[in-house]
Amino acid sequence: ITTAPRSGQDGHCGNFNGNAGDDTTDAIRARIGIGVPQGESLFRVFMPSVPGKRETLADCPPAKKAQATAACQAAGRTDMEACTFDACFAGTQYV
Repeated sequence: ITTAPRSGQDGHCGNFNGNAGDDTTDAIRARIGIGVPQGESLFRVFMPSVPGKRETLADCPPAKKAQATAACQAAGRTDMEACTFDACFAGTQYV
């Protein structure tokens, strides 16, 4: 996703103020809460946020992780861990 910063913009990818230090998961959750309602989600696959739970690649089923990794490799991605996580939990269409 490519976008230009807008006033008040904030979300999963941060607040676009140029300070990566305030874009941690904890900082984002402190500013905007734990998640969005399903009706506001832009993703085809909706995973509700669970307080205290953070999904990791260890939570991705092995077969799905293999598909995600293959999709990232086929796309020539170099950020394999981030790409595999996104593809596993959001779908390979986001590679």
